[in-house]
Amino acid sequence: MVRFSSSGNSDLRKRKAGDFGVANLVLRKAIIVIPLLLIVVGLIQGCFFVVQTRTVAMNNNSADQLIEDLISWLQSNGAFIDERISIRHVDPTDPTSIRGMFADHGSFDAGETMIIIPDALIYDGRVNEAKKNADKVWMDKKHGDCATTYEIHDAMLTGSTPYGRYLAHQPHRYVPGYFSSEGRELLRKILGKNLPDQHAVEDSVKIDWLDWCTGATSDELEVHAAMLVTARADGRLMVPYYDMINHRNGRWQNAQHHRSKNKEFALITNQKVEKGEQFYLSYDTCKICGSRLDSWGTPEMFRGYGFVEPFPQRYLIDSARLKFALDEKKSALETSKRHVDKVGNNSELVVKWYVPPSQAGLDFLQMELNRLQELGTRKDVLKGNPQAVTDSEWNAIWTYHQALVVAFTTALKHAPAEQISDEVWSMGKKWYNDLSGDDMLHRFY
Repeated sequence: MVRFSSSGNSDLRKRKAGDFGVANLVLRKAIIVIPLLLIVVGLIQGCFFVVQTRTVAMNNNSADQLIEDLISWLQSNGAFIDERISIRHVDPTDPTSIRGMFADHGSFDAGETMIIIPDALIYDGRVNEAKKNADKVWMDKKHGDCATTYEIHDAMLTGSTPYGRYLAHQPHRYVPGYFSSEGRELLRKILGKNLPDQHAVEDSVKIDWLDWCTGATSDELEVHAAMLVTARADGRLMVPYYDMINHRNGRWQNAQHHRSKNKEFALITNQKVEKGEQFYLSYDTCKICGSRLDSWGTPEMFRGYGFVEPFPQRYLIDSARLKFALDEKKSALETSKRHVDKVGNNSELVVKWYVPPSQAGLDFLQMELNRLQELGTRKDVLKGNPQAVTDSEWNAIWTYHQALVVAFTTALKHAPAEQISDEVWSMGKKWYNDLSGDDMLHRFY
């Protein structure tokens, strides 16, 4: 139930990057250009973002008021939120689109502090290590984020703070492990026996909440609290306002988080952000993301957060020893060695292979692509009881299905024939680790 751990020891009251030790992430260019199917253009601007529902409240008017109340409460209690920032719908013309954090009222230079949230306003579970509810004592003996779950549960139940009221109005059960049993069964059919992430179909209510956290009941508000910590916490920390920033990797990532010695929590820009641009944070390729740096990708993001990340995307399939990434082409400055296929408005994708694929791996990819395409022809049959799988579950699952189809199709079309090799099968259990080590200039995209 973690996003990633915080670290750092600077004084956050200064507002330049040098005070925080923030380094820009310079990401490696990809190596093969492929066509972006026309349908994908719509998905990038629509479905990929529609299912990223972390910051969408049930009613737009009440959601806007809850956000305003939250900001006022934070600022009146010592938080700093730069006046150039706004929280709004990603598509201002579409009230159903998700919300994001934008530089709507001015540009930012690299190294500017966007927000500072004092420790006293962060929910970390420290005051609730033992809690009694429903005649059962909750003890956070195993993992700190369980206590945080108890704390935000009580904040939502009582409505004692604007943050508790804001969280209570967030969508329920959008992380796959919290889907209905019918929704998880449909996802199981999409994944089959071999596609990642197989943990996505596990019952998180039982495993993470009732068993691991010794939750009192499976009451919906308790389940909602457990899911929110899974999807929004930074380690064991639920940080108001900070948890509204959306995820995107590669050149889009323009913000980085930091925690000081006195435990204040900040967001800092790591590149110039123009007026009107959205702020993005990486949930899996940050400098302190640990093992996620090498082992997480689009499937793990879907399992952990309930959305299909926009490009760039990364896929790691351990059973077939395949690891590759897809990204939109940055510019027309490409070498003649690259495959360049243009579709529509010069829409292109770039593919990067982290290790040379084997023929067995490519055969696996083709087999799974055939299976996924066949499943796509039977969508109506697969839904079964239309009342059992919710619309949000249905849309999220089939958006993930489409992402897999696009990724596998394009990877196969432009697999590097001259590099196909069985070497990957002799590389050991950690074959997928990035050989560039800690050199962030040569990691990922």
